[in-house]
Amino acid sequence: MTFSSKDIEPFTAFEWNGWEKAAEAYHDHWGALSTQSALPMLRLAKVKHGSKVLDVATGAGYVTAAAKSIGAVPIGLDFSSAQVELARKTYPGTEFVQGDAQELPFDDQAFDAVVMGFGMNHLPEPEKAAQEAWRVLRPGGAFAFSVWAAPAEGEGFGIVLAAIEKHGVSDIKLPAAPPYFRFADPAEVKAILEPTGFTRVSTVGAAQTWRHSSPDQVFDAFNKGAVRATAMLNSQPESARERIKEVVRAEVCELAQGDEYQIPVPASLSVGFKES
Repeated sequence: MTFSSKDIEPFTAFEWNGWEKAAEAYHDHWGALSTQSALPMLRLAKVKHGSKVLDVATGAGYVTAAAKSIGAVPIGLDFSSAQVELARKTYPGTEFVQGDAQELPFDDQAFDAVVMGFGMNHLPEPEKAAQEAWRVLRPGGAFAFSVWAAPAEGEGFGIVLAAIEKHGVSDIKLPAAPPYFRFADPAEVKAILEPTGFTRVSTVGAAQTWRHSSPDQVFDAFNKGAVRATAMLNSQPESARERIKEVVRAEVCELAQGDEYQIPVPASLSVGFKES
C-alpha cells in the first residue's frame, strides 16, 4: 500500500481517533516494554542533569519520567488529549502539554534535547517532525528517537504479523499508512536527518524483553492495546482471529522460561546532533 499526500488527512484522523481510545490499553499492555529503551535513548542524546528536554509523542509519559529521574528538566508533548491526561495521572507533578510533533508550540532553540519514544512510525510527515526538532534545539543539542526493530522470526512483531499474514483476511480496508518499520533502517534515518542539518547520525539496536505470565498476553496487546494492529485484528472474521490467536499462543509457548514467557521485542535507537 503506497502513501501519498492525499492520504495524510485520513491517516492522521485514524491515528488520533485510535489513540484517544487506546491510551489506557497501550499503557496496560505495552508500558513495561516501552519503558525499557527510555534511558538508553536519553543517554544516546547525551541528556544529563539540568538538560532541558522535550519528549515528543510522550504517550503515558515514560521518557519524560525517565528524563526527570536523572535530573533533567523535561516537558512531555502528545497530540492525543487522552494520552496527555493519562501522563498527568501517571506522573503527577511533571509537565505535559498537548501539541503536534510536526508543528511544535515552542520557541526556537528552547531545548538541549528532543526525544521521541516509538512515535516516528506513527507520523504522516516525519520529515516535518525532524525539521521542528531542529528548530527548537539549541546548538550542540540532539534529536533521538526509538522505533520497533524490523520484524524477525521468534520476536514479538514477527510472531504476530506473520500469523496475521498467513491466517488473516488480507483485504481489510484501513487508511493507507507510511511504512511502519521505515526508521528501523539506518539508511532511512540518515535520509531524513542529514538533509535537515543533523550530523553524526547513528543508529543502534536495543534489546528489550516482554515478560508475561500468560501465553495469550502478546496477542491481547495487539488485539486491544494498539491502533492499526488492533483495527486489523478486530476487522478479521472471528474464525480467522481465533486461528491467529492460537498460532501466536503456540509460538509464545516456545519462549517459556519456567513460569514466565520471555518474548524478545528489540528496538532501534537513532540520534543526530545540531552542531554548534
